[in-house]
Amino acid sequence: MMKKIATIGLFFILGAFQVQQSLCLTDNSMADDTKSSDRIAVAAVGDSAHAEISMTAGRAPYYLIFDENGIFLKSIKNPAQSRGRRASAGVVDLLLKESCTTVIAGKFGNKMQNQLKANRIQYHVRKGIAVKVVQAFLKDKRSENAQK
Repeated sequence: MMKKIATIGLFFILGAFQVQQSLCLTDNSMADDTKSSDRIAVAAVGDSAHAEISMTAGRAPYYLIFDENGIFLKSIKNPAQSRGRRASAGVVDLLLKESCTTVIAGKFGNKMQNQLKANRIQYHVRKGIAVKVVQAFLKDKRSENAQK
């Protein structure tokens, strides 16, 4: 009788653990759905917020993702960096996946500009340290909005 009770108790505990795990999975998937859609991507030569902005958008080693308040969220190794052709398409796919509406780099090629326009992603040419450029960009944007 005690073995039966212990076995039932063990199944109950394992069942509760599985329910808890599935709830955690649900919570994590919901977090992805709530990410901001006003993210800023910066083409960079390094993977930290203090990296220099890359002079090439399509073949930048990294893309740094900032939220709409200029807070550094993450760095992503550019999957299109070593592509011979269609690097710009790979970058635009990455930007769309990350919900970026703005991208900053040292230079944009014609193909990249056309693809960004087609996907309604704003692009801006800037030089400097990524985090400082993003902060200055957001400050200018707020000033423009205040004047309207």
